Amino acid sequence: MAIQASLSGLISYFVNISLEVMGKLGPTGVFILMILEGVGLPFPSEIIMLFGGFLANGSIVSLAVYSFMGSIGGFFGNLILYYISLFGGRPIILGIGKYISLREEHLDRVENWFDQKGEWTVFFGRFVPGFRSYMSIPAGIAKMNVYKFSFFSFGGSLIWSTSLAILGFELGKNWQKILPYISTIGTILLIIFSLAILGYLVFLYYRKRNKNK
Repeated sequence: MAIQASLSGLISYFVNISLEVMGKLGPTGVFILMILEGVGLPFPSEIIMLFGGFLANGSIVSLAVYSFMGSIGGFFGNLILYYISLFGGRPIILGIGKYISLREEHLDRVENWFDQKGEWTVFFGRFVPGFRSYMSIPAGIAKMNVYKFSFFSFGGSLIWSTSLAILGFELGKNWQKILPYISTIGTILLIIFSLAILGYLVFLYYRKRNKNK
């Protein structure tokens, strides 16, 4: 019970910092916070990007700026964690992880999912709570091609950040009401893009088979 209360207090602390930083720095604050989130620190992208959409204050141009800064920030954070994992491997990740509540069993789960699902998990992982910030670790340890990693990572970050910013933009002052449904939204996005990729692979398969006839 005490651990749960402590965790809740920690989350509230990072949420309050996020709101304060964005209130003062605007898009630059979103960029910085999303880098920290991408590295694995508990700055919630859900809060950051929803509030960023609200801060756009009805301006489509501002919305685009917030979305882009969040996407780039998340990507840079992922890239930093990728290189830490690439050059440091599991020992340094676990050494750093103890300061951000990342334990060996968490790393095992992420690595197993990466091994089972393949490199596309770098893209799809952006939509999965609990995995979002840590998909860079197995990619780095596995020495995934950095250009492929960058493509998948930025693509996932762009879709996730922009979707949340648009929600915050549309909801206005009511942006906080959507927070309980964020995990469901992430799951829906994951299913949609999984089906899209599956459909594309089926299309490629039948096109190749028709060419060979």
